Amino acid sequence: MGRRTQGRRTRLEGQTLVELLIASAVISTGLFAAATLVFSNLALSDRDSDEIVAVNLAREGIEQAKQLRDSNWLAALPFDTFLKNGTDYTATPRWDGGITVSTISFDFDPDAMTDALTVVRTSAFGGSPEFLTQVDVSAPATPFRRLLTFHPICELVGGGLSYLNDGQSCAVGEQKIGIRVESRISWTRKANTFERAIYEDIFDWR
Repeated sequence: MGRRTQGRRTRLEGQTLVELLIASAVISTGLFAAATLVFSNLALSDRDSDEIVAVNLAREGIEQAKQLRDSNWLAALPFDTFLKNGTDYTATPRWDGGITVSTISFDFDPDAMTDALTVVRTSAFGGSPEFLTQVDVSAPATPFRRLLTFHPICELVGGGLSYLNDGQSCAVGEQKIGIRVESRISWTRKANTFERAIYEDIFDWR
């Protein structure tokens, strides 16, 4: 009887060890899945926040171009005044809400997203609420960059429209009737670069 009891006890102890290993594996798998889900949700939350900022920055650039067009109308100026520099149509906004720059304008020196002037910065002039600007080059940089392109819209002879790029102008007999505003945003998050762009056509309705 003693030998049988000892053999049964040995088998039970072996089964208990296997069950413990299986339970540990199941628990570890569950914990790993939960941790992966948490980190994935955090990454998606960061990505969503970046997307919101990017879209708002892009939209702001377009609204500034529209406001400048409207200001040109009120001043009896051609609608595209200050929205081009010859045939250079790429620019960055030069406005800080009126704190140091009272009117909306654009700097046509930048020609590519890699230019230092495309960096969007966090600024707080004179204790004012924190906001994003491309004017205060001494302010801390954000991960975002913004570059606008004001593509001329030409009405073709015989009908139809053409959209031009830097260095181009409407041909003889064609009329510039509007601008396609391209507002492009890029940003970096954990060594990954993302880019978004919004387009809107604005016309000389006056």
